[in-house]
Amino acid sequence: MNNIILYGLGDAKYQYRVLRYYAVYDERTDIAEIKRIARMMQVINPSIEHVYMISNRHGLKREFSESIKRNSIESCAIFKDTLEREGIKIF
Repeated sequence: MNNIILYGLGDAKYQYRVLRYYAVYDERTDIAEIKRIARMMQVINPSIEHVYMISNRHGLKREFSESIKRNSIESCAIFKDTLEREGIKIF
């Protein structure tokens, strides 16, 4: 089974950094539940501007880790671009 990851990103003020993420392992999770989880992520951290949903794949964790480790707007923007191209924007 390929699990789904939700990534909550800040805006330019936060350098598009991932501020929170959540992994969904239940294959029976429906759209309403995904949206509820995304909203809860924003309630927990109001600095989250956008939440993207993406299927976990080989190399995604490494790309996420690189964006955090380098701690630059460029590395975070590259990961944001990956989420925009391969994922679905929840809000």
